[in-house]
Amino acid sequence: MKPSRVKALPELRAVYAKEPRIAGLFALRPLFWALLLALCAWPAAAWECDAAQVLRVHDGDTVTMRCESGKPVKLRLASVDAPELHQAGGAASRDALAALLAHGTVRVQSRAVDRYERVIAELRVDGEEVGLRLVEQGQAWCGMRPSAACRAAQAAARSAGRGLWAEPSPQAPWQWRRAHPRTD
Repeated sequence: MKPSRVKALPELRAVYAKEPRIAGLFALRPLFWALLLALCAWPAAAWECDAAQVLRVHDGDTVTMRCESGKPVKLRLASVDAPELHQAGGAASRDALAALLAHGTVRVQSRAVDRYERVIAELRVDGEEVGLRLVEQGQAWCGMRPSAACRAAQAAARSAGRGLWAEPSPQAPWQWRRAHPRTD
């Protein structure tokens, strides 16, 4: 009969307690997890900014910005998905984002970091959410788990035929990306 894992753990601790180098590892485990959690949260938490400078608009939902003379950071808009630059409507979406960011003070509130090491953030210009404005103009789709305001803005843009909705059946960016996978 095998000893259960629950019973084995205290026995292992007793054995390891006799070996000072190994016993110290058990004592440091909470510190290790706290440090790891802080490091994982750091990039997202570090990008709260009241007056960001726009350095480059890559496409309809990705920009490079600098906050108060800091290092440039690539950001992706939270809660929206815009056409890719080489996709139909991509250049118009990029230009719409550039126009929105050109007029007023850009405030950044980060949410996370994605797999491409971009900070996922909500951008506001003079209090207005930039992603929601893009959806209202028909230059972007609502992202995953959209708010009621985003769903309503997308429905209004679609029914009015604004932006990408001027086409009879625009291709969603996630469908375009699936058909054109990244090579880098």
